[in-house]
Amino acid sequence: MKKLFLLFTLVFMFAVGNILAQPVVTEEFEYTVGNLLTAEGYTAHSGAGTNAVTVVPGNLTYPIYPAAGLGDMIQLVNTGEDVSKNLPADIATGTAYASMLVRIDSARTLGDYFFHLGPNPISTTFRARLFVKLAVNGNLAFGLSKGSTSASNPPVYGDSIYTTGTTYLIVVAYQIDPTTTSDDIVKLWVNPSLGGTEPPALLTLTDATQTDISVGSYAFRQGSAASGPYLKLDGLIIGTSWDYVVPIELTSFAAVVNENKVTLNWTTASETNNSGFEVERKSVSSNWQKIGFINGNGSTTELKRYSFIDQNLNEGKYNYRLRQVDYNGTFEYSNSIEVEVLNPDKFELNQNYPNPFNPITSIKFSLPSAGNVKLSVYNLLGQEVQTLINGFKEAGIHTVNFEAKNLNSGIYLYKLEANGLTSVKKMTLLK
Repeated sequence: MKKLFLLFTLVFMFAVGNILAQPVVTEEFEYTVGNLLTAEGYTAHSGAGTNAVTVVPGNLTYPIYPAAGLGDMIQLVNTGEDVSKNLPADIATGTAYASMLVRIDSARTLGDYFFHLGPNPISTTFRARLFVKLAVNGNLAFGLSKGSTSASNPPVYGDSIYTTGTTYLIVVAYQIDPTTTSDDIVKLWVNPSLGGTEPPALLTLTDATQTDISVGSYAFRQGSAASGPYLKLDGLIIGTSWDYVVPIELTSFAAVVNENKVTLNWTTASETNNSGFEVERKSVSSNWQKIGFINGNGSTTELKRYSFIDQNLNEGKYNYRLRQVDYNGTFEYSNSIEVEVLNPDKFELNQNYPNPFNPITSIKFSLPSAGNVKLSVYNLLGQEVQTLINGFKEAGIHTVNFEAKNLNSGIYLYKLEANGLTSVKKMTLLK
């Protein structure tokens, strides 16, 4: 079929959340309301069938947090089943971060944990246990333990300054230290500062009586009637970098094709330590190659817009992606998008621009097929004053600059000859 030249602009839009490399887990509970989590890939590892963990309508919101306001949420009560899910792969080095939105409906003075990490399989080695209790002042306090607790080894709680009915962003971290088998560290943040590097934790602790693990699972827990809270939980993200709490949140990535030029546009809703974006291109006959770099905006929670133009492309299909680079050299790739540049369907010589000109102007022409091309400039006496092109050219859109600093003011003709076709236009040199 004959390929028609794009007289209009093609726009390829991808409306996305964060389309850079993804966290290990993003759980927004986008399931049918009323479904049990055990019907959605979770395993009941304790108390199966009793007050089963269920998806409830609505969601929790929090400014900037990328998993806020999406899907639905779960409700945890007390005296019920506990459910867990394995990670795609164990986190055996570095730090595992688990961030989530939590709204406490009620809590008990004894306090209990409602979330934890574990190995794969989960067994009973629960690590980074997240607690909440009702304090004597009537407020809530969030707490943490590395592993199992007792009267002589209780969880550690932060200040009792939180209230029921309020949504909090909570981050739990399990930091793996390879020195010994019992020195891993757990950390807790409540409503941490977003953007920038990892802030100081609300709680940081270890427990040499608890063996270390590779993180391979996570779990939601429903405690006893005497100690367990009632709460809503939403927007769980598990990753290996603090940046996953507020990543480079790429909200759109677009490619606009206009003749033999592709304009890339993208926006971010937030950025953390963003040095910039390497723009990469791949064609059918080539591997990915860097074609440009656009500076980032460091750390920001404001909307930012970026653009890059790739010009003078031959006919064919091209893929583009962004390689987002942090100041420390770490990087993540966006998804790729594909565009197609088509050859023009007719032989055409465009009017030079600017016109009148002094002393440089550009001449653009279109070739529907490859061939020998001659582009020359003549005075009104028919004398050739300059040859701009005389040789083989591929099909496509071509542009050449004409510099007339050695010519007098006046009207000149420029003639294009290719594949037995000829076109002539006038231009004015005005000094």
